[in-house]
Amino acid sequence: MYEDCEDYGVGRRGRKKRSNKTVKVVKEKFIEEREGLIKPITAKNENQKKYLDSLQKNTLTVGKGSAGTGKSYLAASVAANKYLRGEVDTIVVTRPIVGMGRSTGFWPGTMEQKIQPYVQPILNTIKKRIGNQRFESEFGKSIVIQPMESIRGMSFEPKTYLLVDEAQNMTPEEIRSVVTRTEEGAYLAFCGDDKQKDIPGVSGIVYLADLIKNNDIPSCGVVEFSFEDIVRSGLTRKFVEIFETEGAVSQVEKKYKGI
Repeated sequence: MYEDCEDYGVGRRGRKKRSNKTVKVVKEKFIEEREGLIKPITAKNENQKKYLDSLQKNTLTVGKGSAGTGKSYLAASVAANKYLRGEVDTIVVTRPIVGMGRSTGFWPGTMEQKIQPYVQPILNTIKKRIGNQRFESEFGKSIVIQPMESIRGMSFEPKTYLLVDEAQNMTPEEIRSVVTRTEEGAYLAFCGDDKQKDIPGVSGIVYLADLIKNNDIPSCGVVEFSFEDIVRSGLTRKFVEIFETEGAVSQVEKKYKGI
């Protein structure tokens, strides 16, 4: 057997071979440079801190509550950072396609192209974190949009990060389909505001949060946000506070009833 010298050795075929010491130095330098490119995620309040902690440590995280609290943004940011570190090699983004009222009709294109406008803010967050060039080269390959309707029957492999947005519009049956599709080593994040659900019956995100809390499921976290956690803007916070204050909206609705 040929032995390595301090820096280089000679392999069986006479070619120079890097020593274990050199390889280790190069690897450490690569990790250091890669870590330097990863932007830190800063929590703006206590609930965001709890949410980030759960997203980074747990297999499944539910972010539930008021609009404008950073639920989807933080989940997408953590997904991008895990991707850059090599902790995951695939990011899957999905959401139920439920309109908020009026429809603009059928959108052209494939199912993924139809869904893309709905998840574009999440994709923009991922793109900003990993860089435009890398995103464009890997979108559709290792960063994909998955129609909710096609998840049943699929399996999400280890090192996959599944981000489900607008989960308040999922049914309990859809929740069951998603959480039973993941293999060991995959990550799941569910984001939604049950006060903005557009479906009848029980909201899937409420069902999932209660399921986790009542059964003490390991490696799962639930973080609930309120209007006090809103970081989007003061105006957003004021409106959400009104909407979430019991009786505040009903007084206005009563005034204009029948118009």
